[in-house]
Amino acid sequence: MKSPLFVCILSCSLLNCSSYARSIQAGSPDNSQPATGAAQAPSENQVLASAHFTIPGPERSFLRMAGISQMVRPEEVLPLLSRNVFIEGYQGSSQPTEFLILLRRYVVQARELTELAAHNGMVIRVAGCDDAQPLLHILGYRTRPDCGKADTALLTDDPERAFLTIDSGFPLPDLERTLQGGKAFEYAFSPSAVPVLFAGSEWTMASKKNHTENSRDLLDTILNDPAVARLYWALSRIEPETAGFLQHSIGLQKLVPYAAVLDFYGRELSVSSGKISVPGGVAAESSWSDLVGATPSNPSAFISKLLARDKGWLAAYFDVLCRANSEQQAYFTDPHRLKFFYSALLSTDSSDKPTRGTFRPVPEMLLLVARLPLDSSGQPQVPGGLESWKRILFDGHHRNVLRKWAKPDKLAHPDDLVRMLFALSRTHDTDLLQLYMALSQIDSRRPADHRLAPATVELLARKYEDYSDQYRIFSEFPELGDESITLFLDVAQSLSNAPMAFRANAFGTFQASVGIWQILARQGQIPPSRLDESWQRVVRPFAGIRSAGHLYDAGRNSLGEIFRVSLGKPHGSQDDIIELLAGPPQTTPQGKQMHNEVANRIRSVLDDQRLVSIDTLMSVGDGLAEKERGKHPEEYVVLLAAQTREFEMPRPIFSNGERTQWAAGIYNNHHTDVEMRTDLPKLLSSNSLALANRRGPRPTRLVPPRHSRRPQLRLLRTARRASPAQQSALRSLP
Repeated sequence: MKSPLFVCILSCSLLNCSSYARSIQAGSPDNSQPATGAAQAPSENQVLASAHFTIPGPERSFLRMAGISQMVRPEEVLPLLSRNVFIEGYQGSSQPTEFLILLRRYVVQARELTELAAHNGMVIRVAGCDDAQPLLHILGYRTRPDCGKADTALLTDDPERAFLTIDSGFPLPDLERTLQGGKAFEYAFSPSAVPVLFAGSEWTMASKKNHTENSRDLLDTILNDPAVARLYWALSRIEPETAGFLQHSIGLQKLVPYAAVLDFYGRELSVSSGKISVPGGVAAESSWSDLVGATPSNPSAFISKLLARDKGWLAAYFDVLCRANSEQQAYFTDPHRLKFFYSALLSTDSSDKPTRGTFRPVPEMLLLVARLPLDSSGQPQVPGGLESWKRILFDGHHRNVLRKWAKPDKLAHPDDLVRMLFALSRTHDTDLLQLYMALSQIDSRRPADHRLAPATVELLARKYEDYSDQYRIFSEFPELGDESITLFLDVAQSLSNAPMAFRANAFGTFQASVGIWQILARQGQIPPSRLDESWQRVVRPFAGIRSAGHLYDAGRNSLGEIFRVSLGKPHGSQDDIIELLAGPPQTTPQGKQMHNEVANRIRSVLDDQRLVSIDTLMSVGDGLAEKERGKHPEEYVVLLAAQTREFEMPRPIFSNGERTQWAAGIYNNHHTDVEMRTDLPKLLSSNSLALANRRGPRPTRLVPPRHSRRPQLRLLRTARRASPAQQSALRSLP
């Protein structure tokens, strides 16, 4: 019998080869990062500033305290400040955070320093101890009585001010050296002018908090009124002509209550030549007029009602439809469908707001609109037909999600299904919507005469919760038929029911085999005409596994089928696998060089992991088979088996006492200890055989003593952890 350790090493080898080649295909990701700061600044739709505002103190210190990158342009400063204030500045609705408290205090300190610097041409100048006291008071420090001596040091007098001094980057060491008798301290403290949208007075007048405190300027208004701050950020991201129209025709004061709606759903508003553009174009204007209650030719009234309707849900609906392509817009803005689908959006929870949280709360609605597949007649595709979806939606645990507002007899047309999906986009249980999008993606890539069968659709729906991550392969390869999909799901379910002793190894070996097939199919090394047949040949050996011996045979047979379909022979070596994963054979010198470099990188990473080669495992497996038949294996087989004991297992992160105290029941190293006692060389050299009956094609099987318990899973985890290092190595290729 092949021991659990032996099977585990085979799993690791297959899994590593598969994961290494996957990283080659994934390519090198874009490592470029936006300028560090609280947020990316508006760029393509930057509103042109019509005035300037003066920030107290150097811009560098202000940006540092406001959490904004030093690399931003001047016109980006106030929008990013506004964004940081309403996102990072408050806990709940009104309680300021430490970030905002410190920023407000810094502004006060900067104004005091600016007033002090104004006496010397906007330069803070200190010649010695006698004239340092006004500056030290603002900074929150004091000197010792021995000021002027070489060992003079500054002491904290006001901790709050002192913290701001250090945090804002004030050159305190230079000042200290001056007080020790050095040269005069000079520090330019000029205010910084930055562009502002419209006029600063318009923003201060828009704030309700300024009605009784007219002394506040634009900066104070942004720091103390999150609604104004959010409106400033929202308008900074709208195209200039539209933002200017909103300011002139509606007014900032009337827009403040809808700042959150404009922030989330205002980017797509576009007013041009006195008219607002609507999804669906001119043909849909009458439909939008009926729904909104104002005509697009009167953009002021249209936008006002759009923002105010249903707490912002109509604006959210308008926004997602703007993002759809022209074909989908024509479908959704049909006079009947536009109201029909919007009514479903409002049917679930009327008290919920579309502006809650930091991010858009209904991303599934955007996903539905942007990715809804339409057939040649402009109707939505329904994988498996409506009858299958009646059973999917109203049978089982999904019934509770729909029972309050939908009935099976209402599902008579594809539009009825889309309406239910709109309603589901607002619920917390979006699995049904995700299921529809996944199955539609699979079905839409297939030719009309090769659509998913209703039974297959219902099977995919039942298994979605467990195996949805694997459904992408069915979308990538539409050549896989219903039988292949059903076989995969049945085999995966049978492995879930496999004995715990080798279940993880079984899934690892299965995943590696399927992954290698996927890579070769993607690289064109499996003919398209044989994709369906070869898939079934690779998957079928894993059906009905009930022992570690069965698992070893299944992994070996599955790998043999991969060799057969890609190389034309049933057997191959580890070098053959590496050459296959490195890509198809190349004919040009440059292509051959690249192929060899990729193959050598895979080999080097496998060597770094010190994994036993597949060739060794196959030879030892043949030796165990000979041993079972009563034939003593060759000496070289025993020497090869010794390689399985040449690596050191990772040490457990917790001692037994720590595990009992902190993580009882979670970490279990017993399976590792048991399998590390597996001694294949000793077993092959032994004259006595341990025989155990088992079900299968052969009546007896060699069983290493004391190894019928849980398998060792550490190697699989090690192989998976190695993948990022391998990816980094391969990304260095040109």
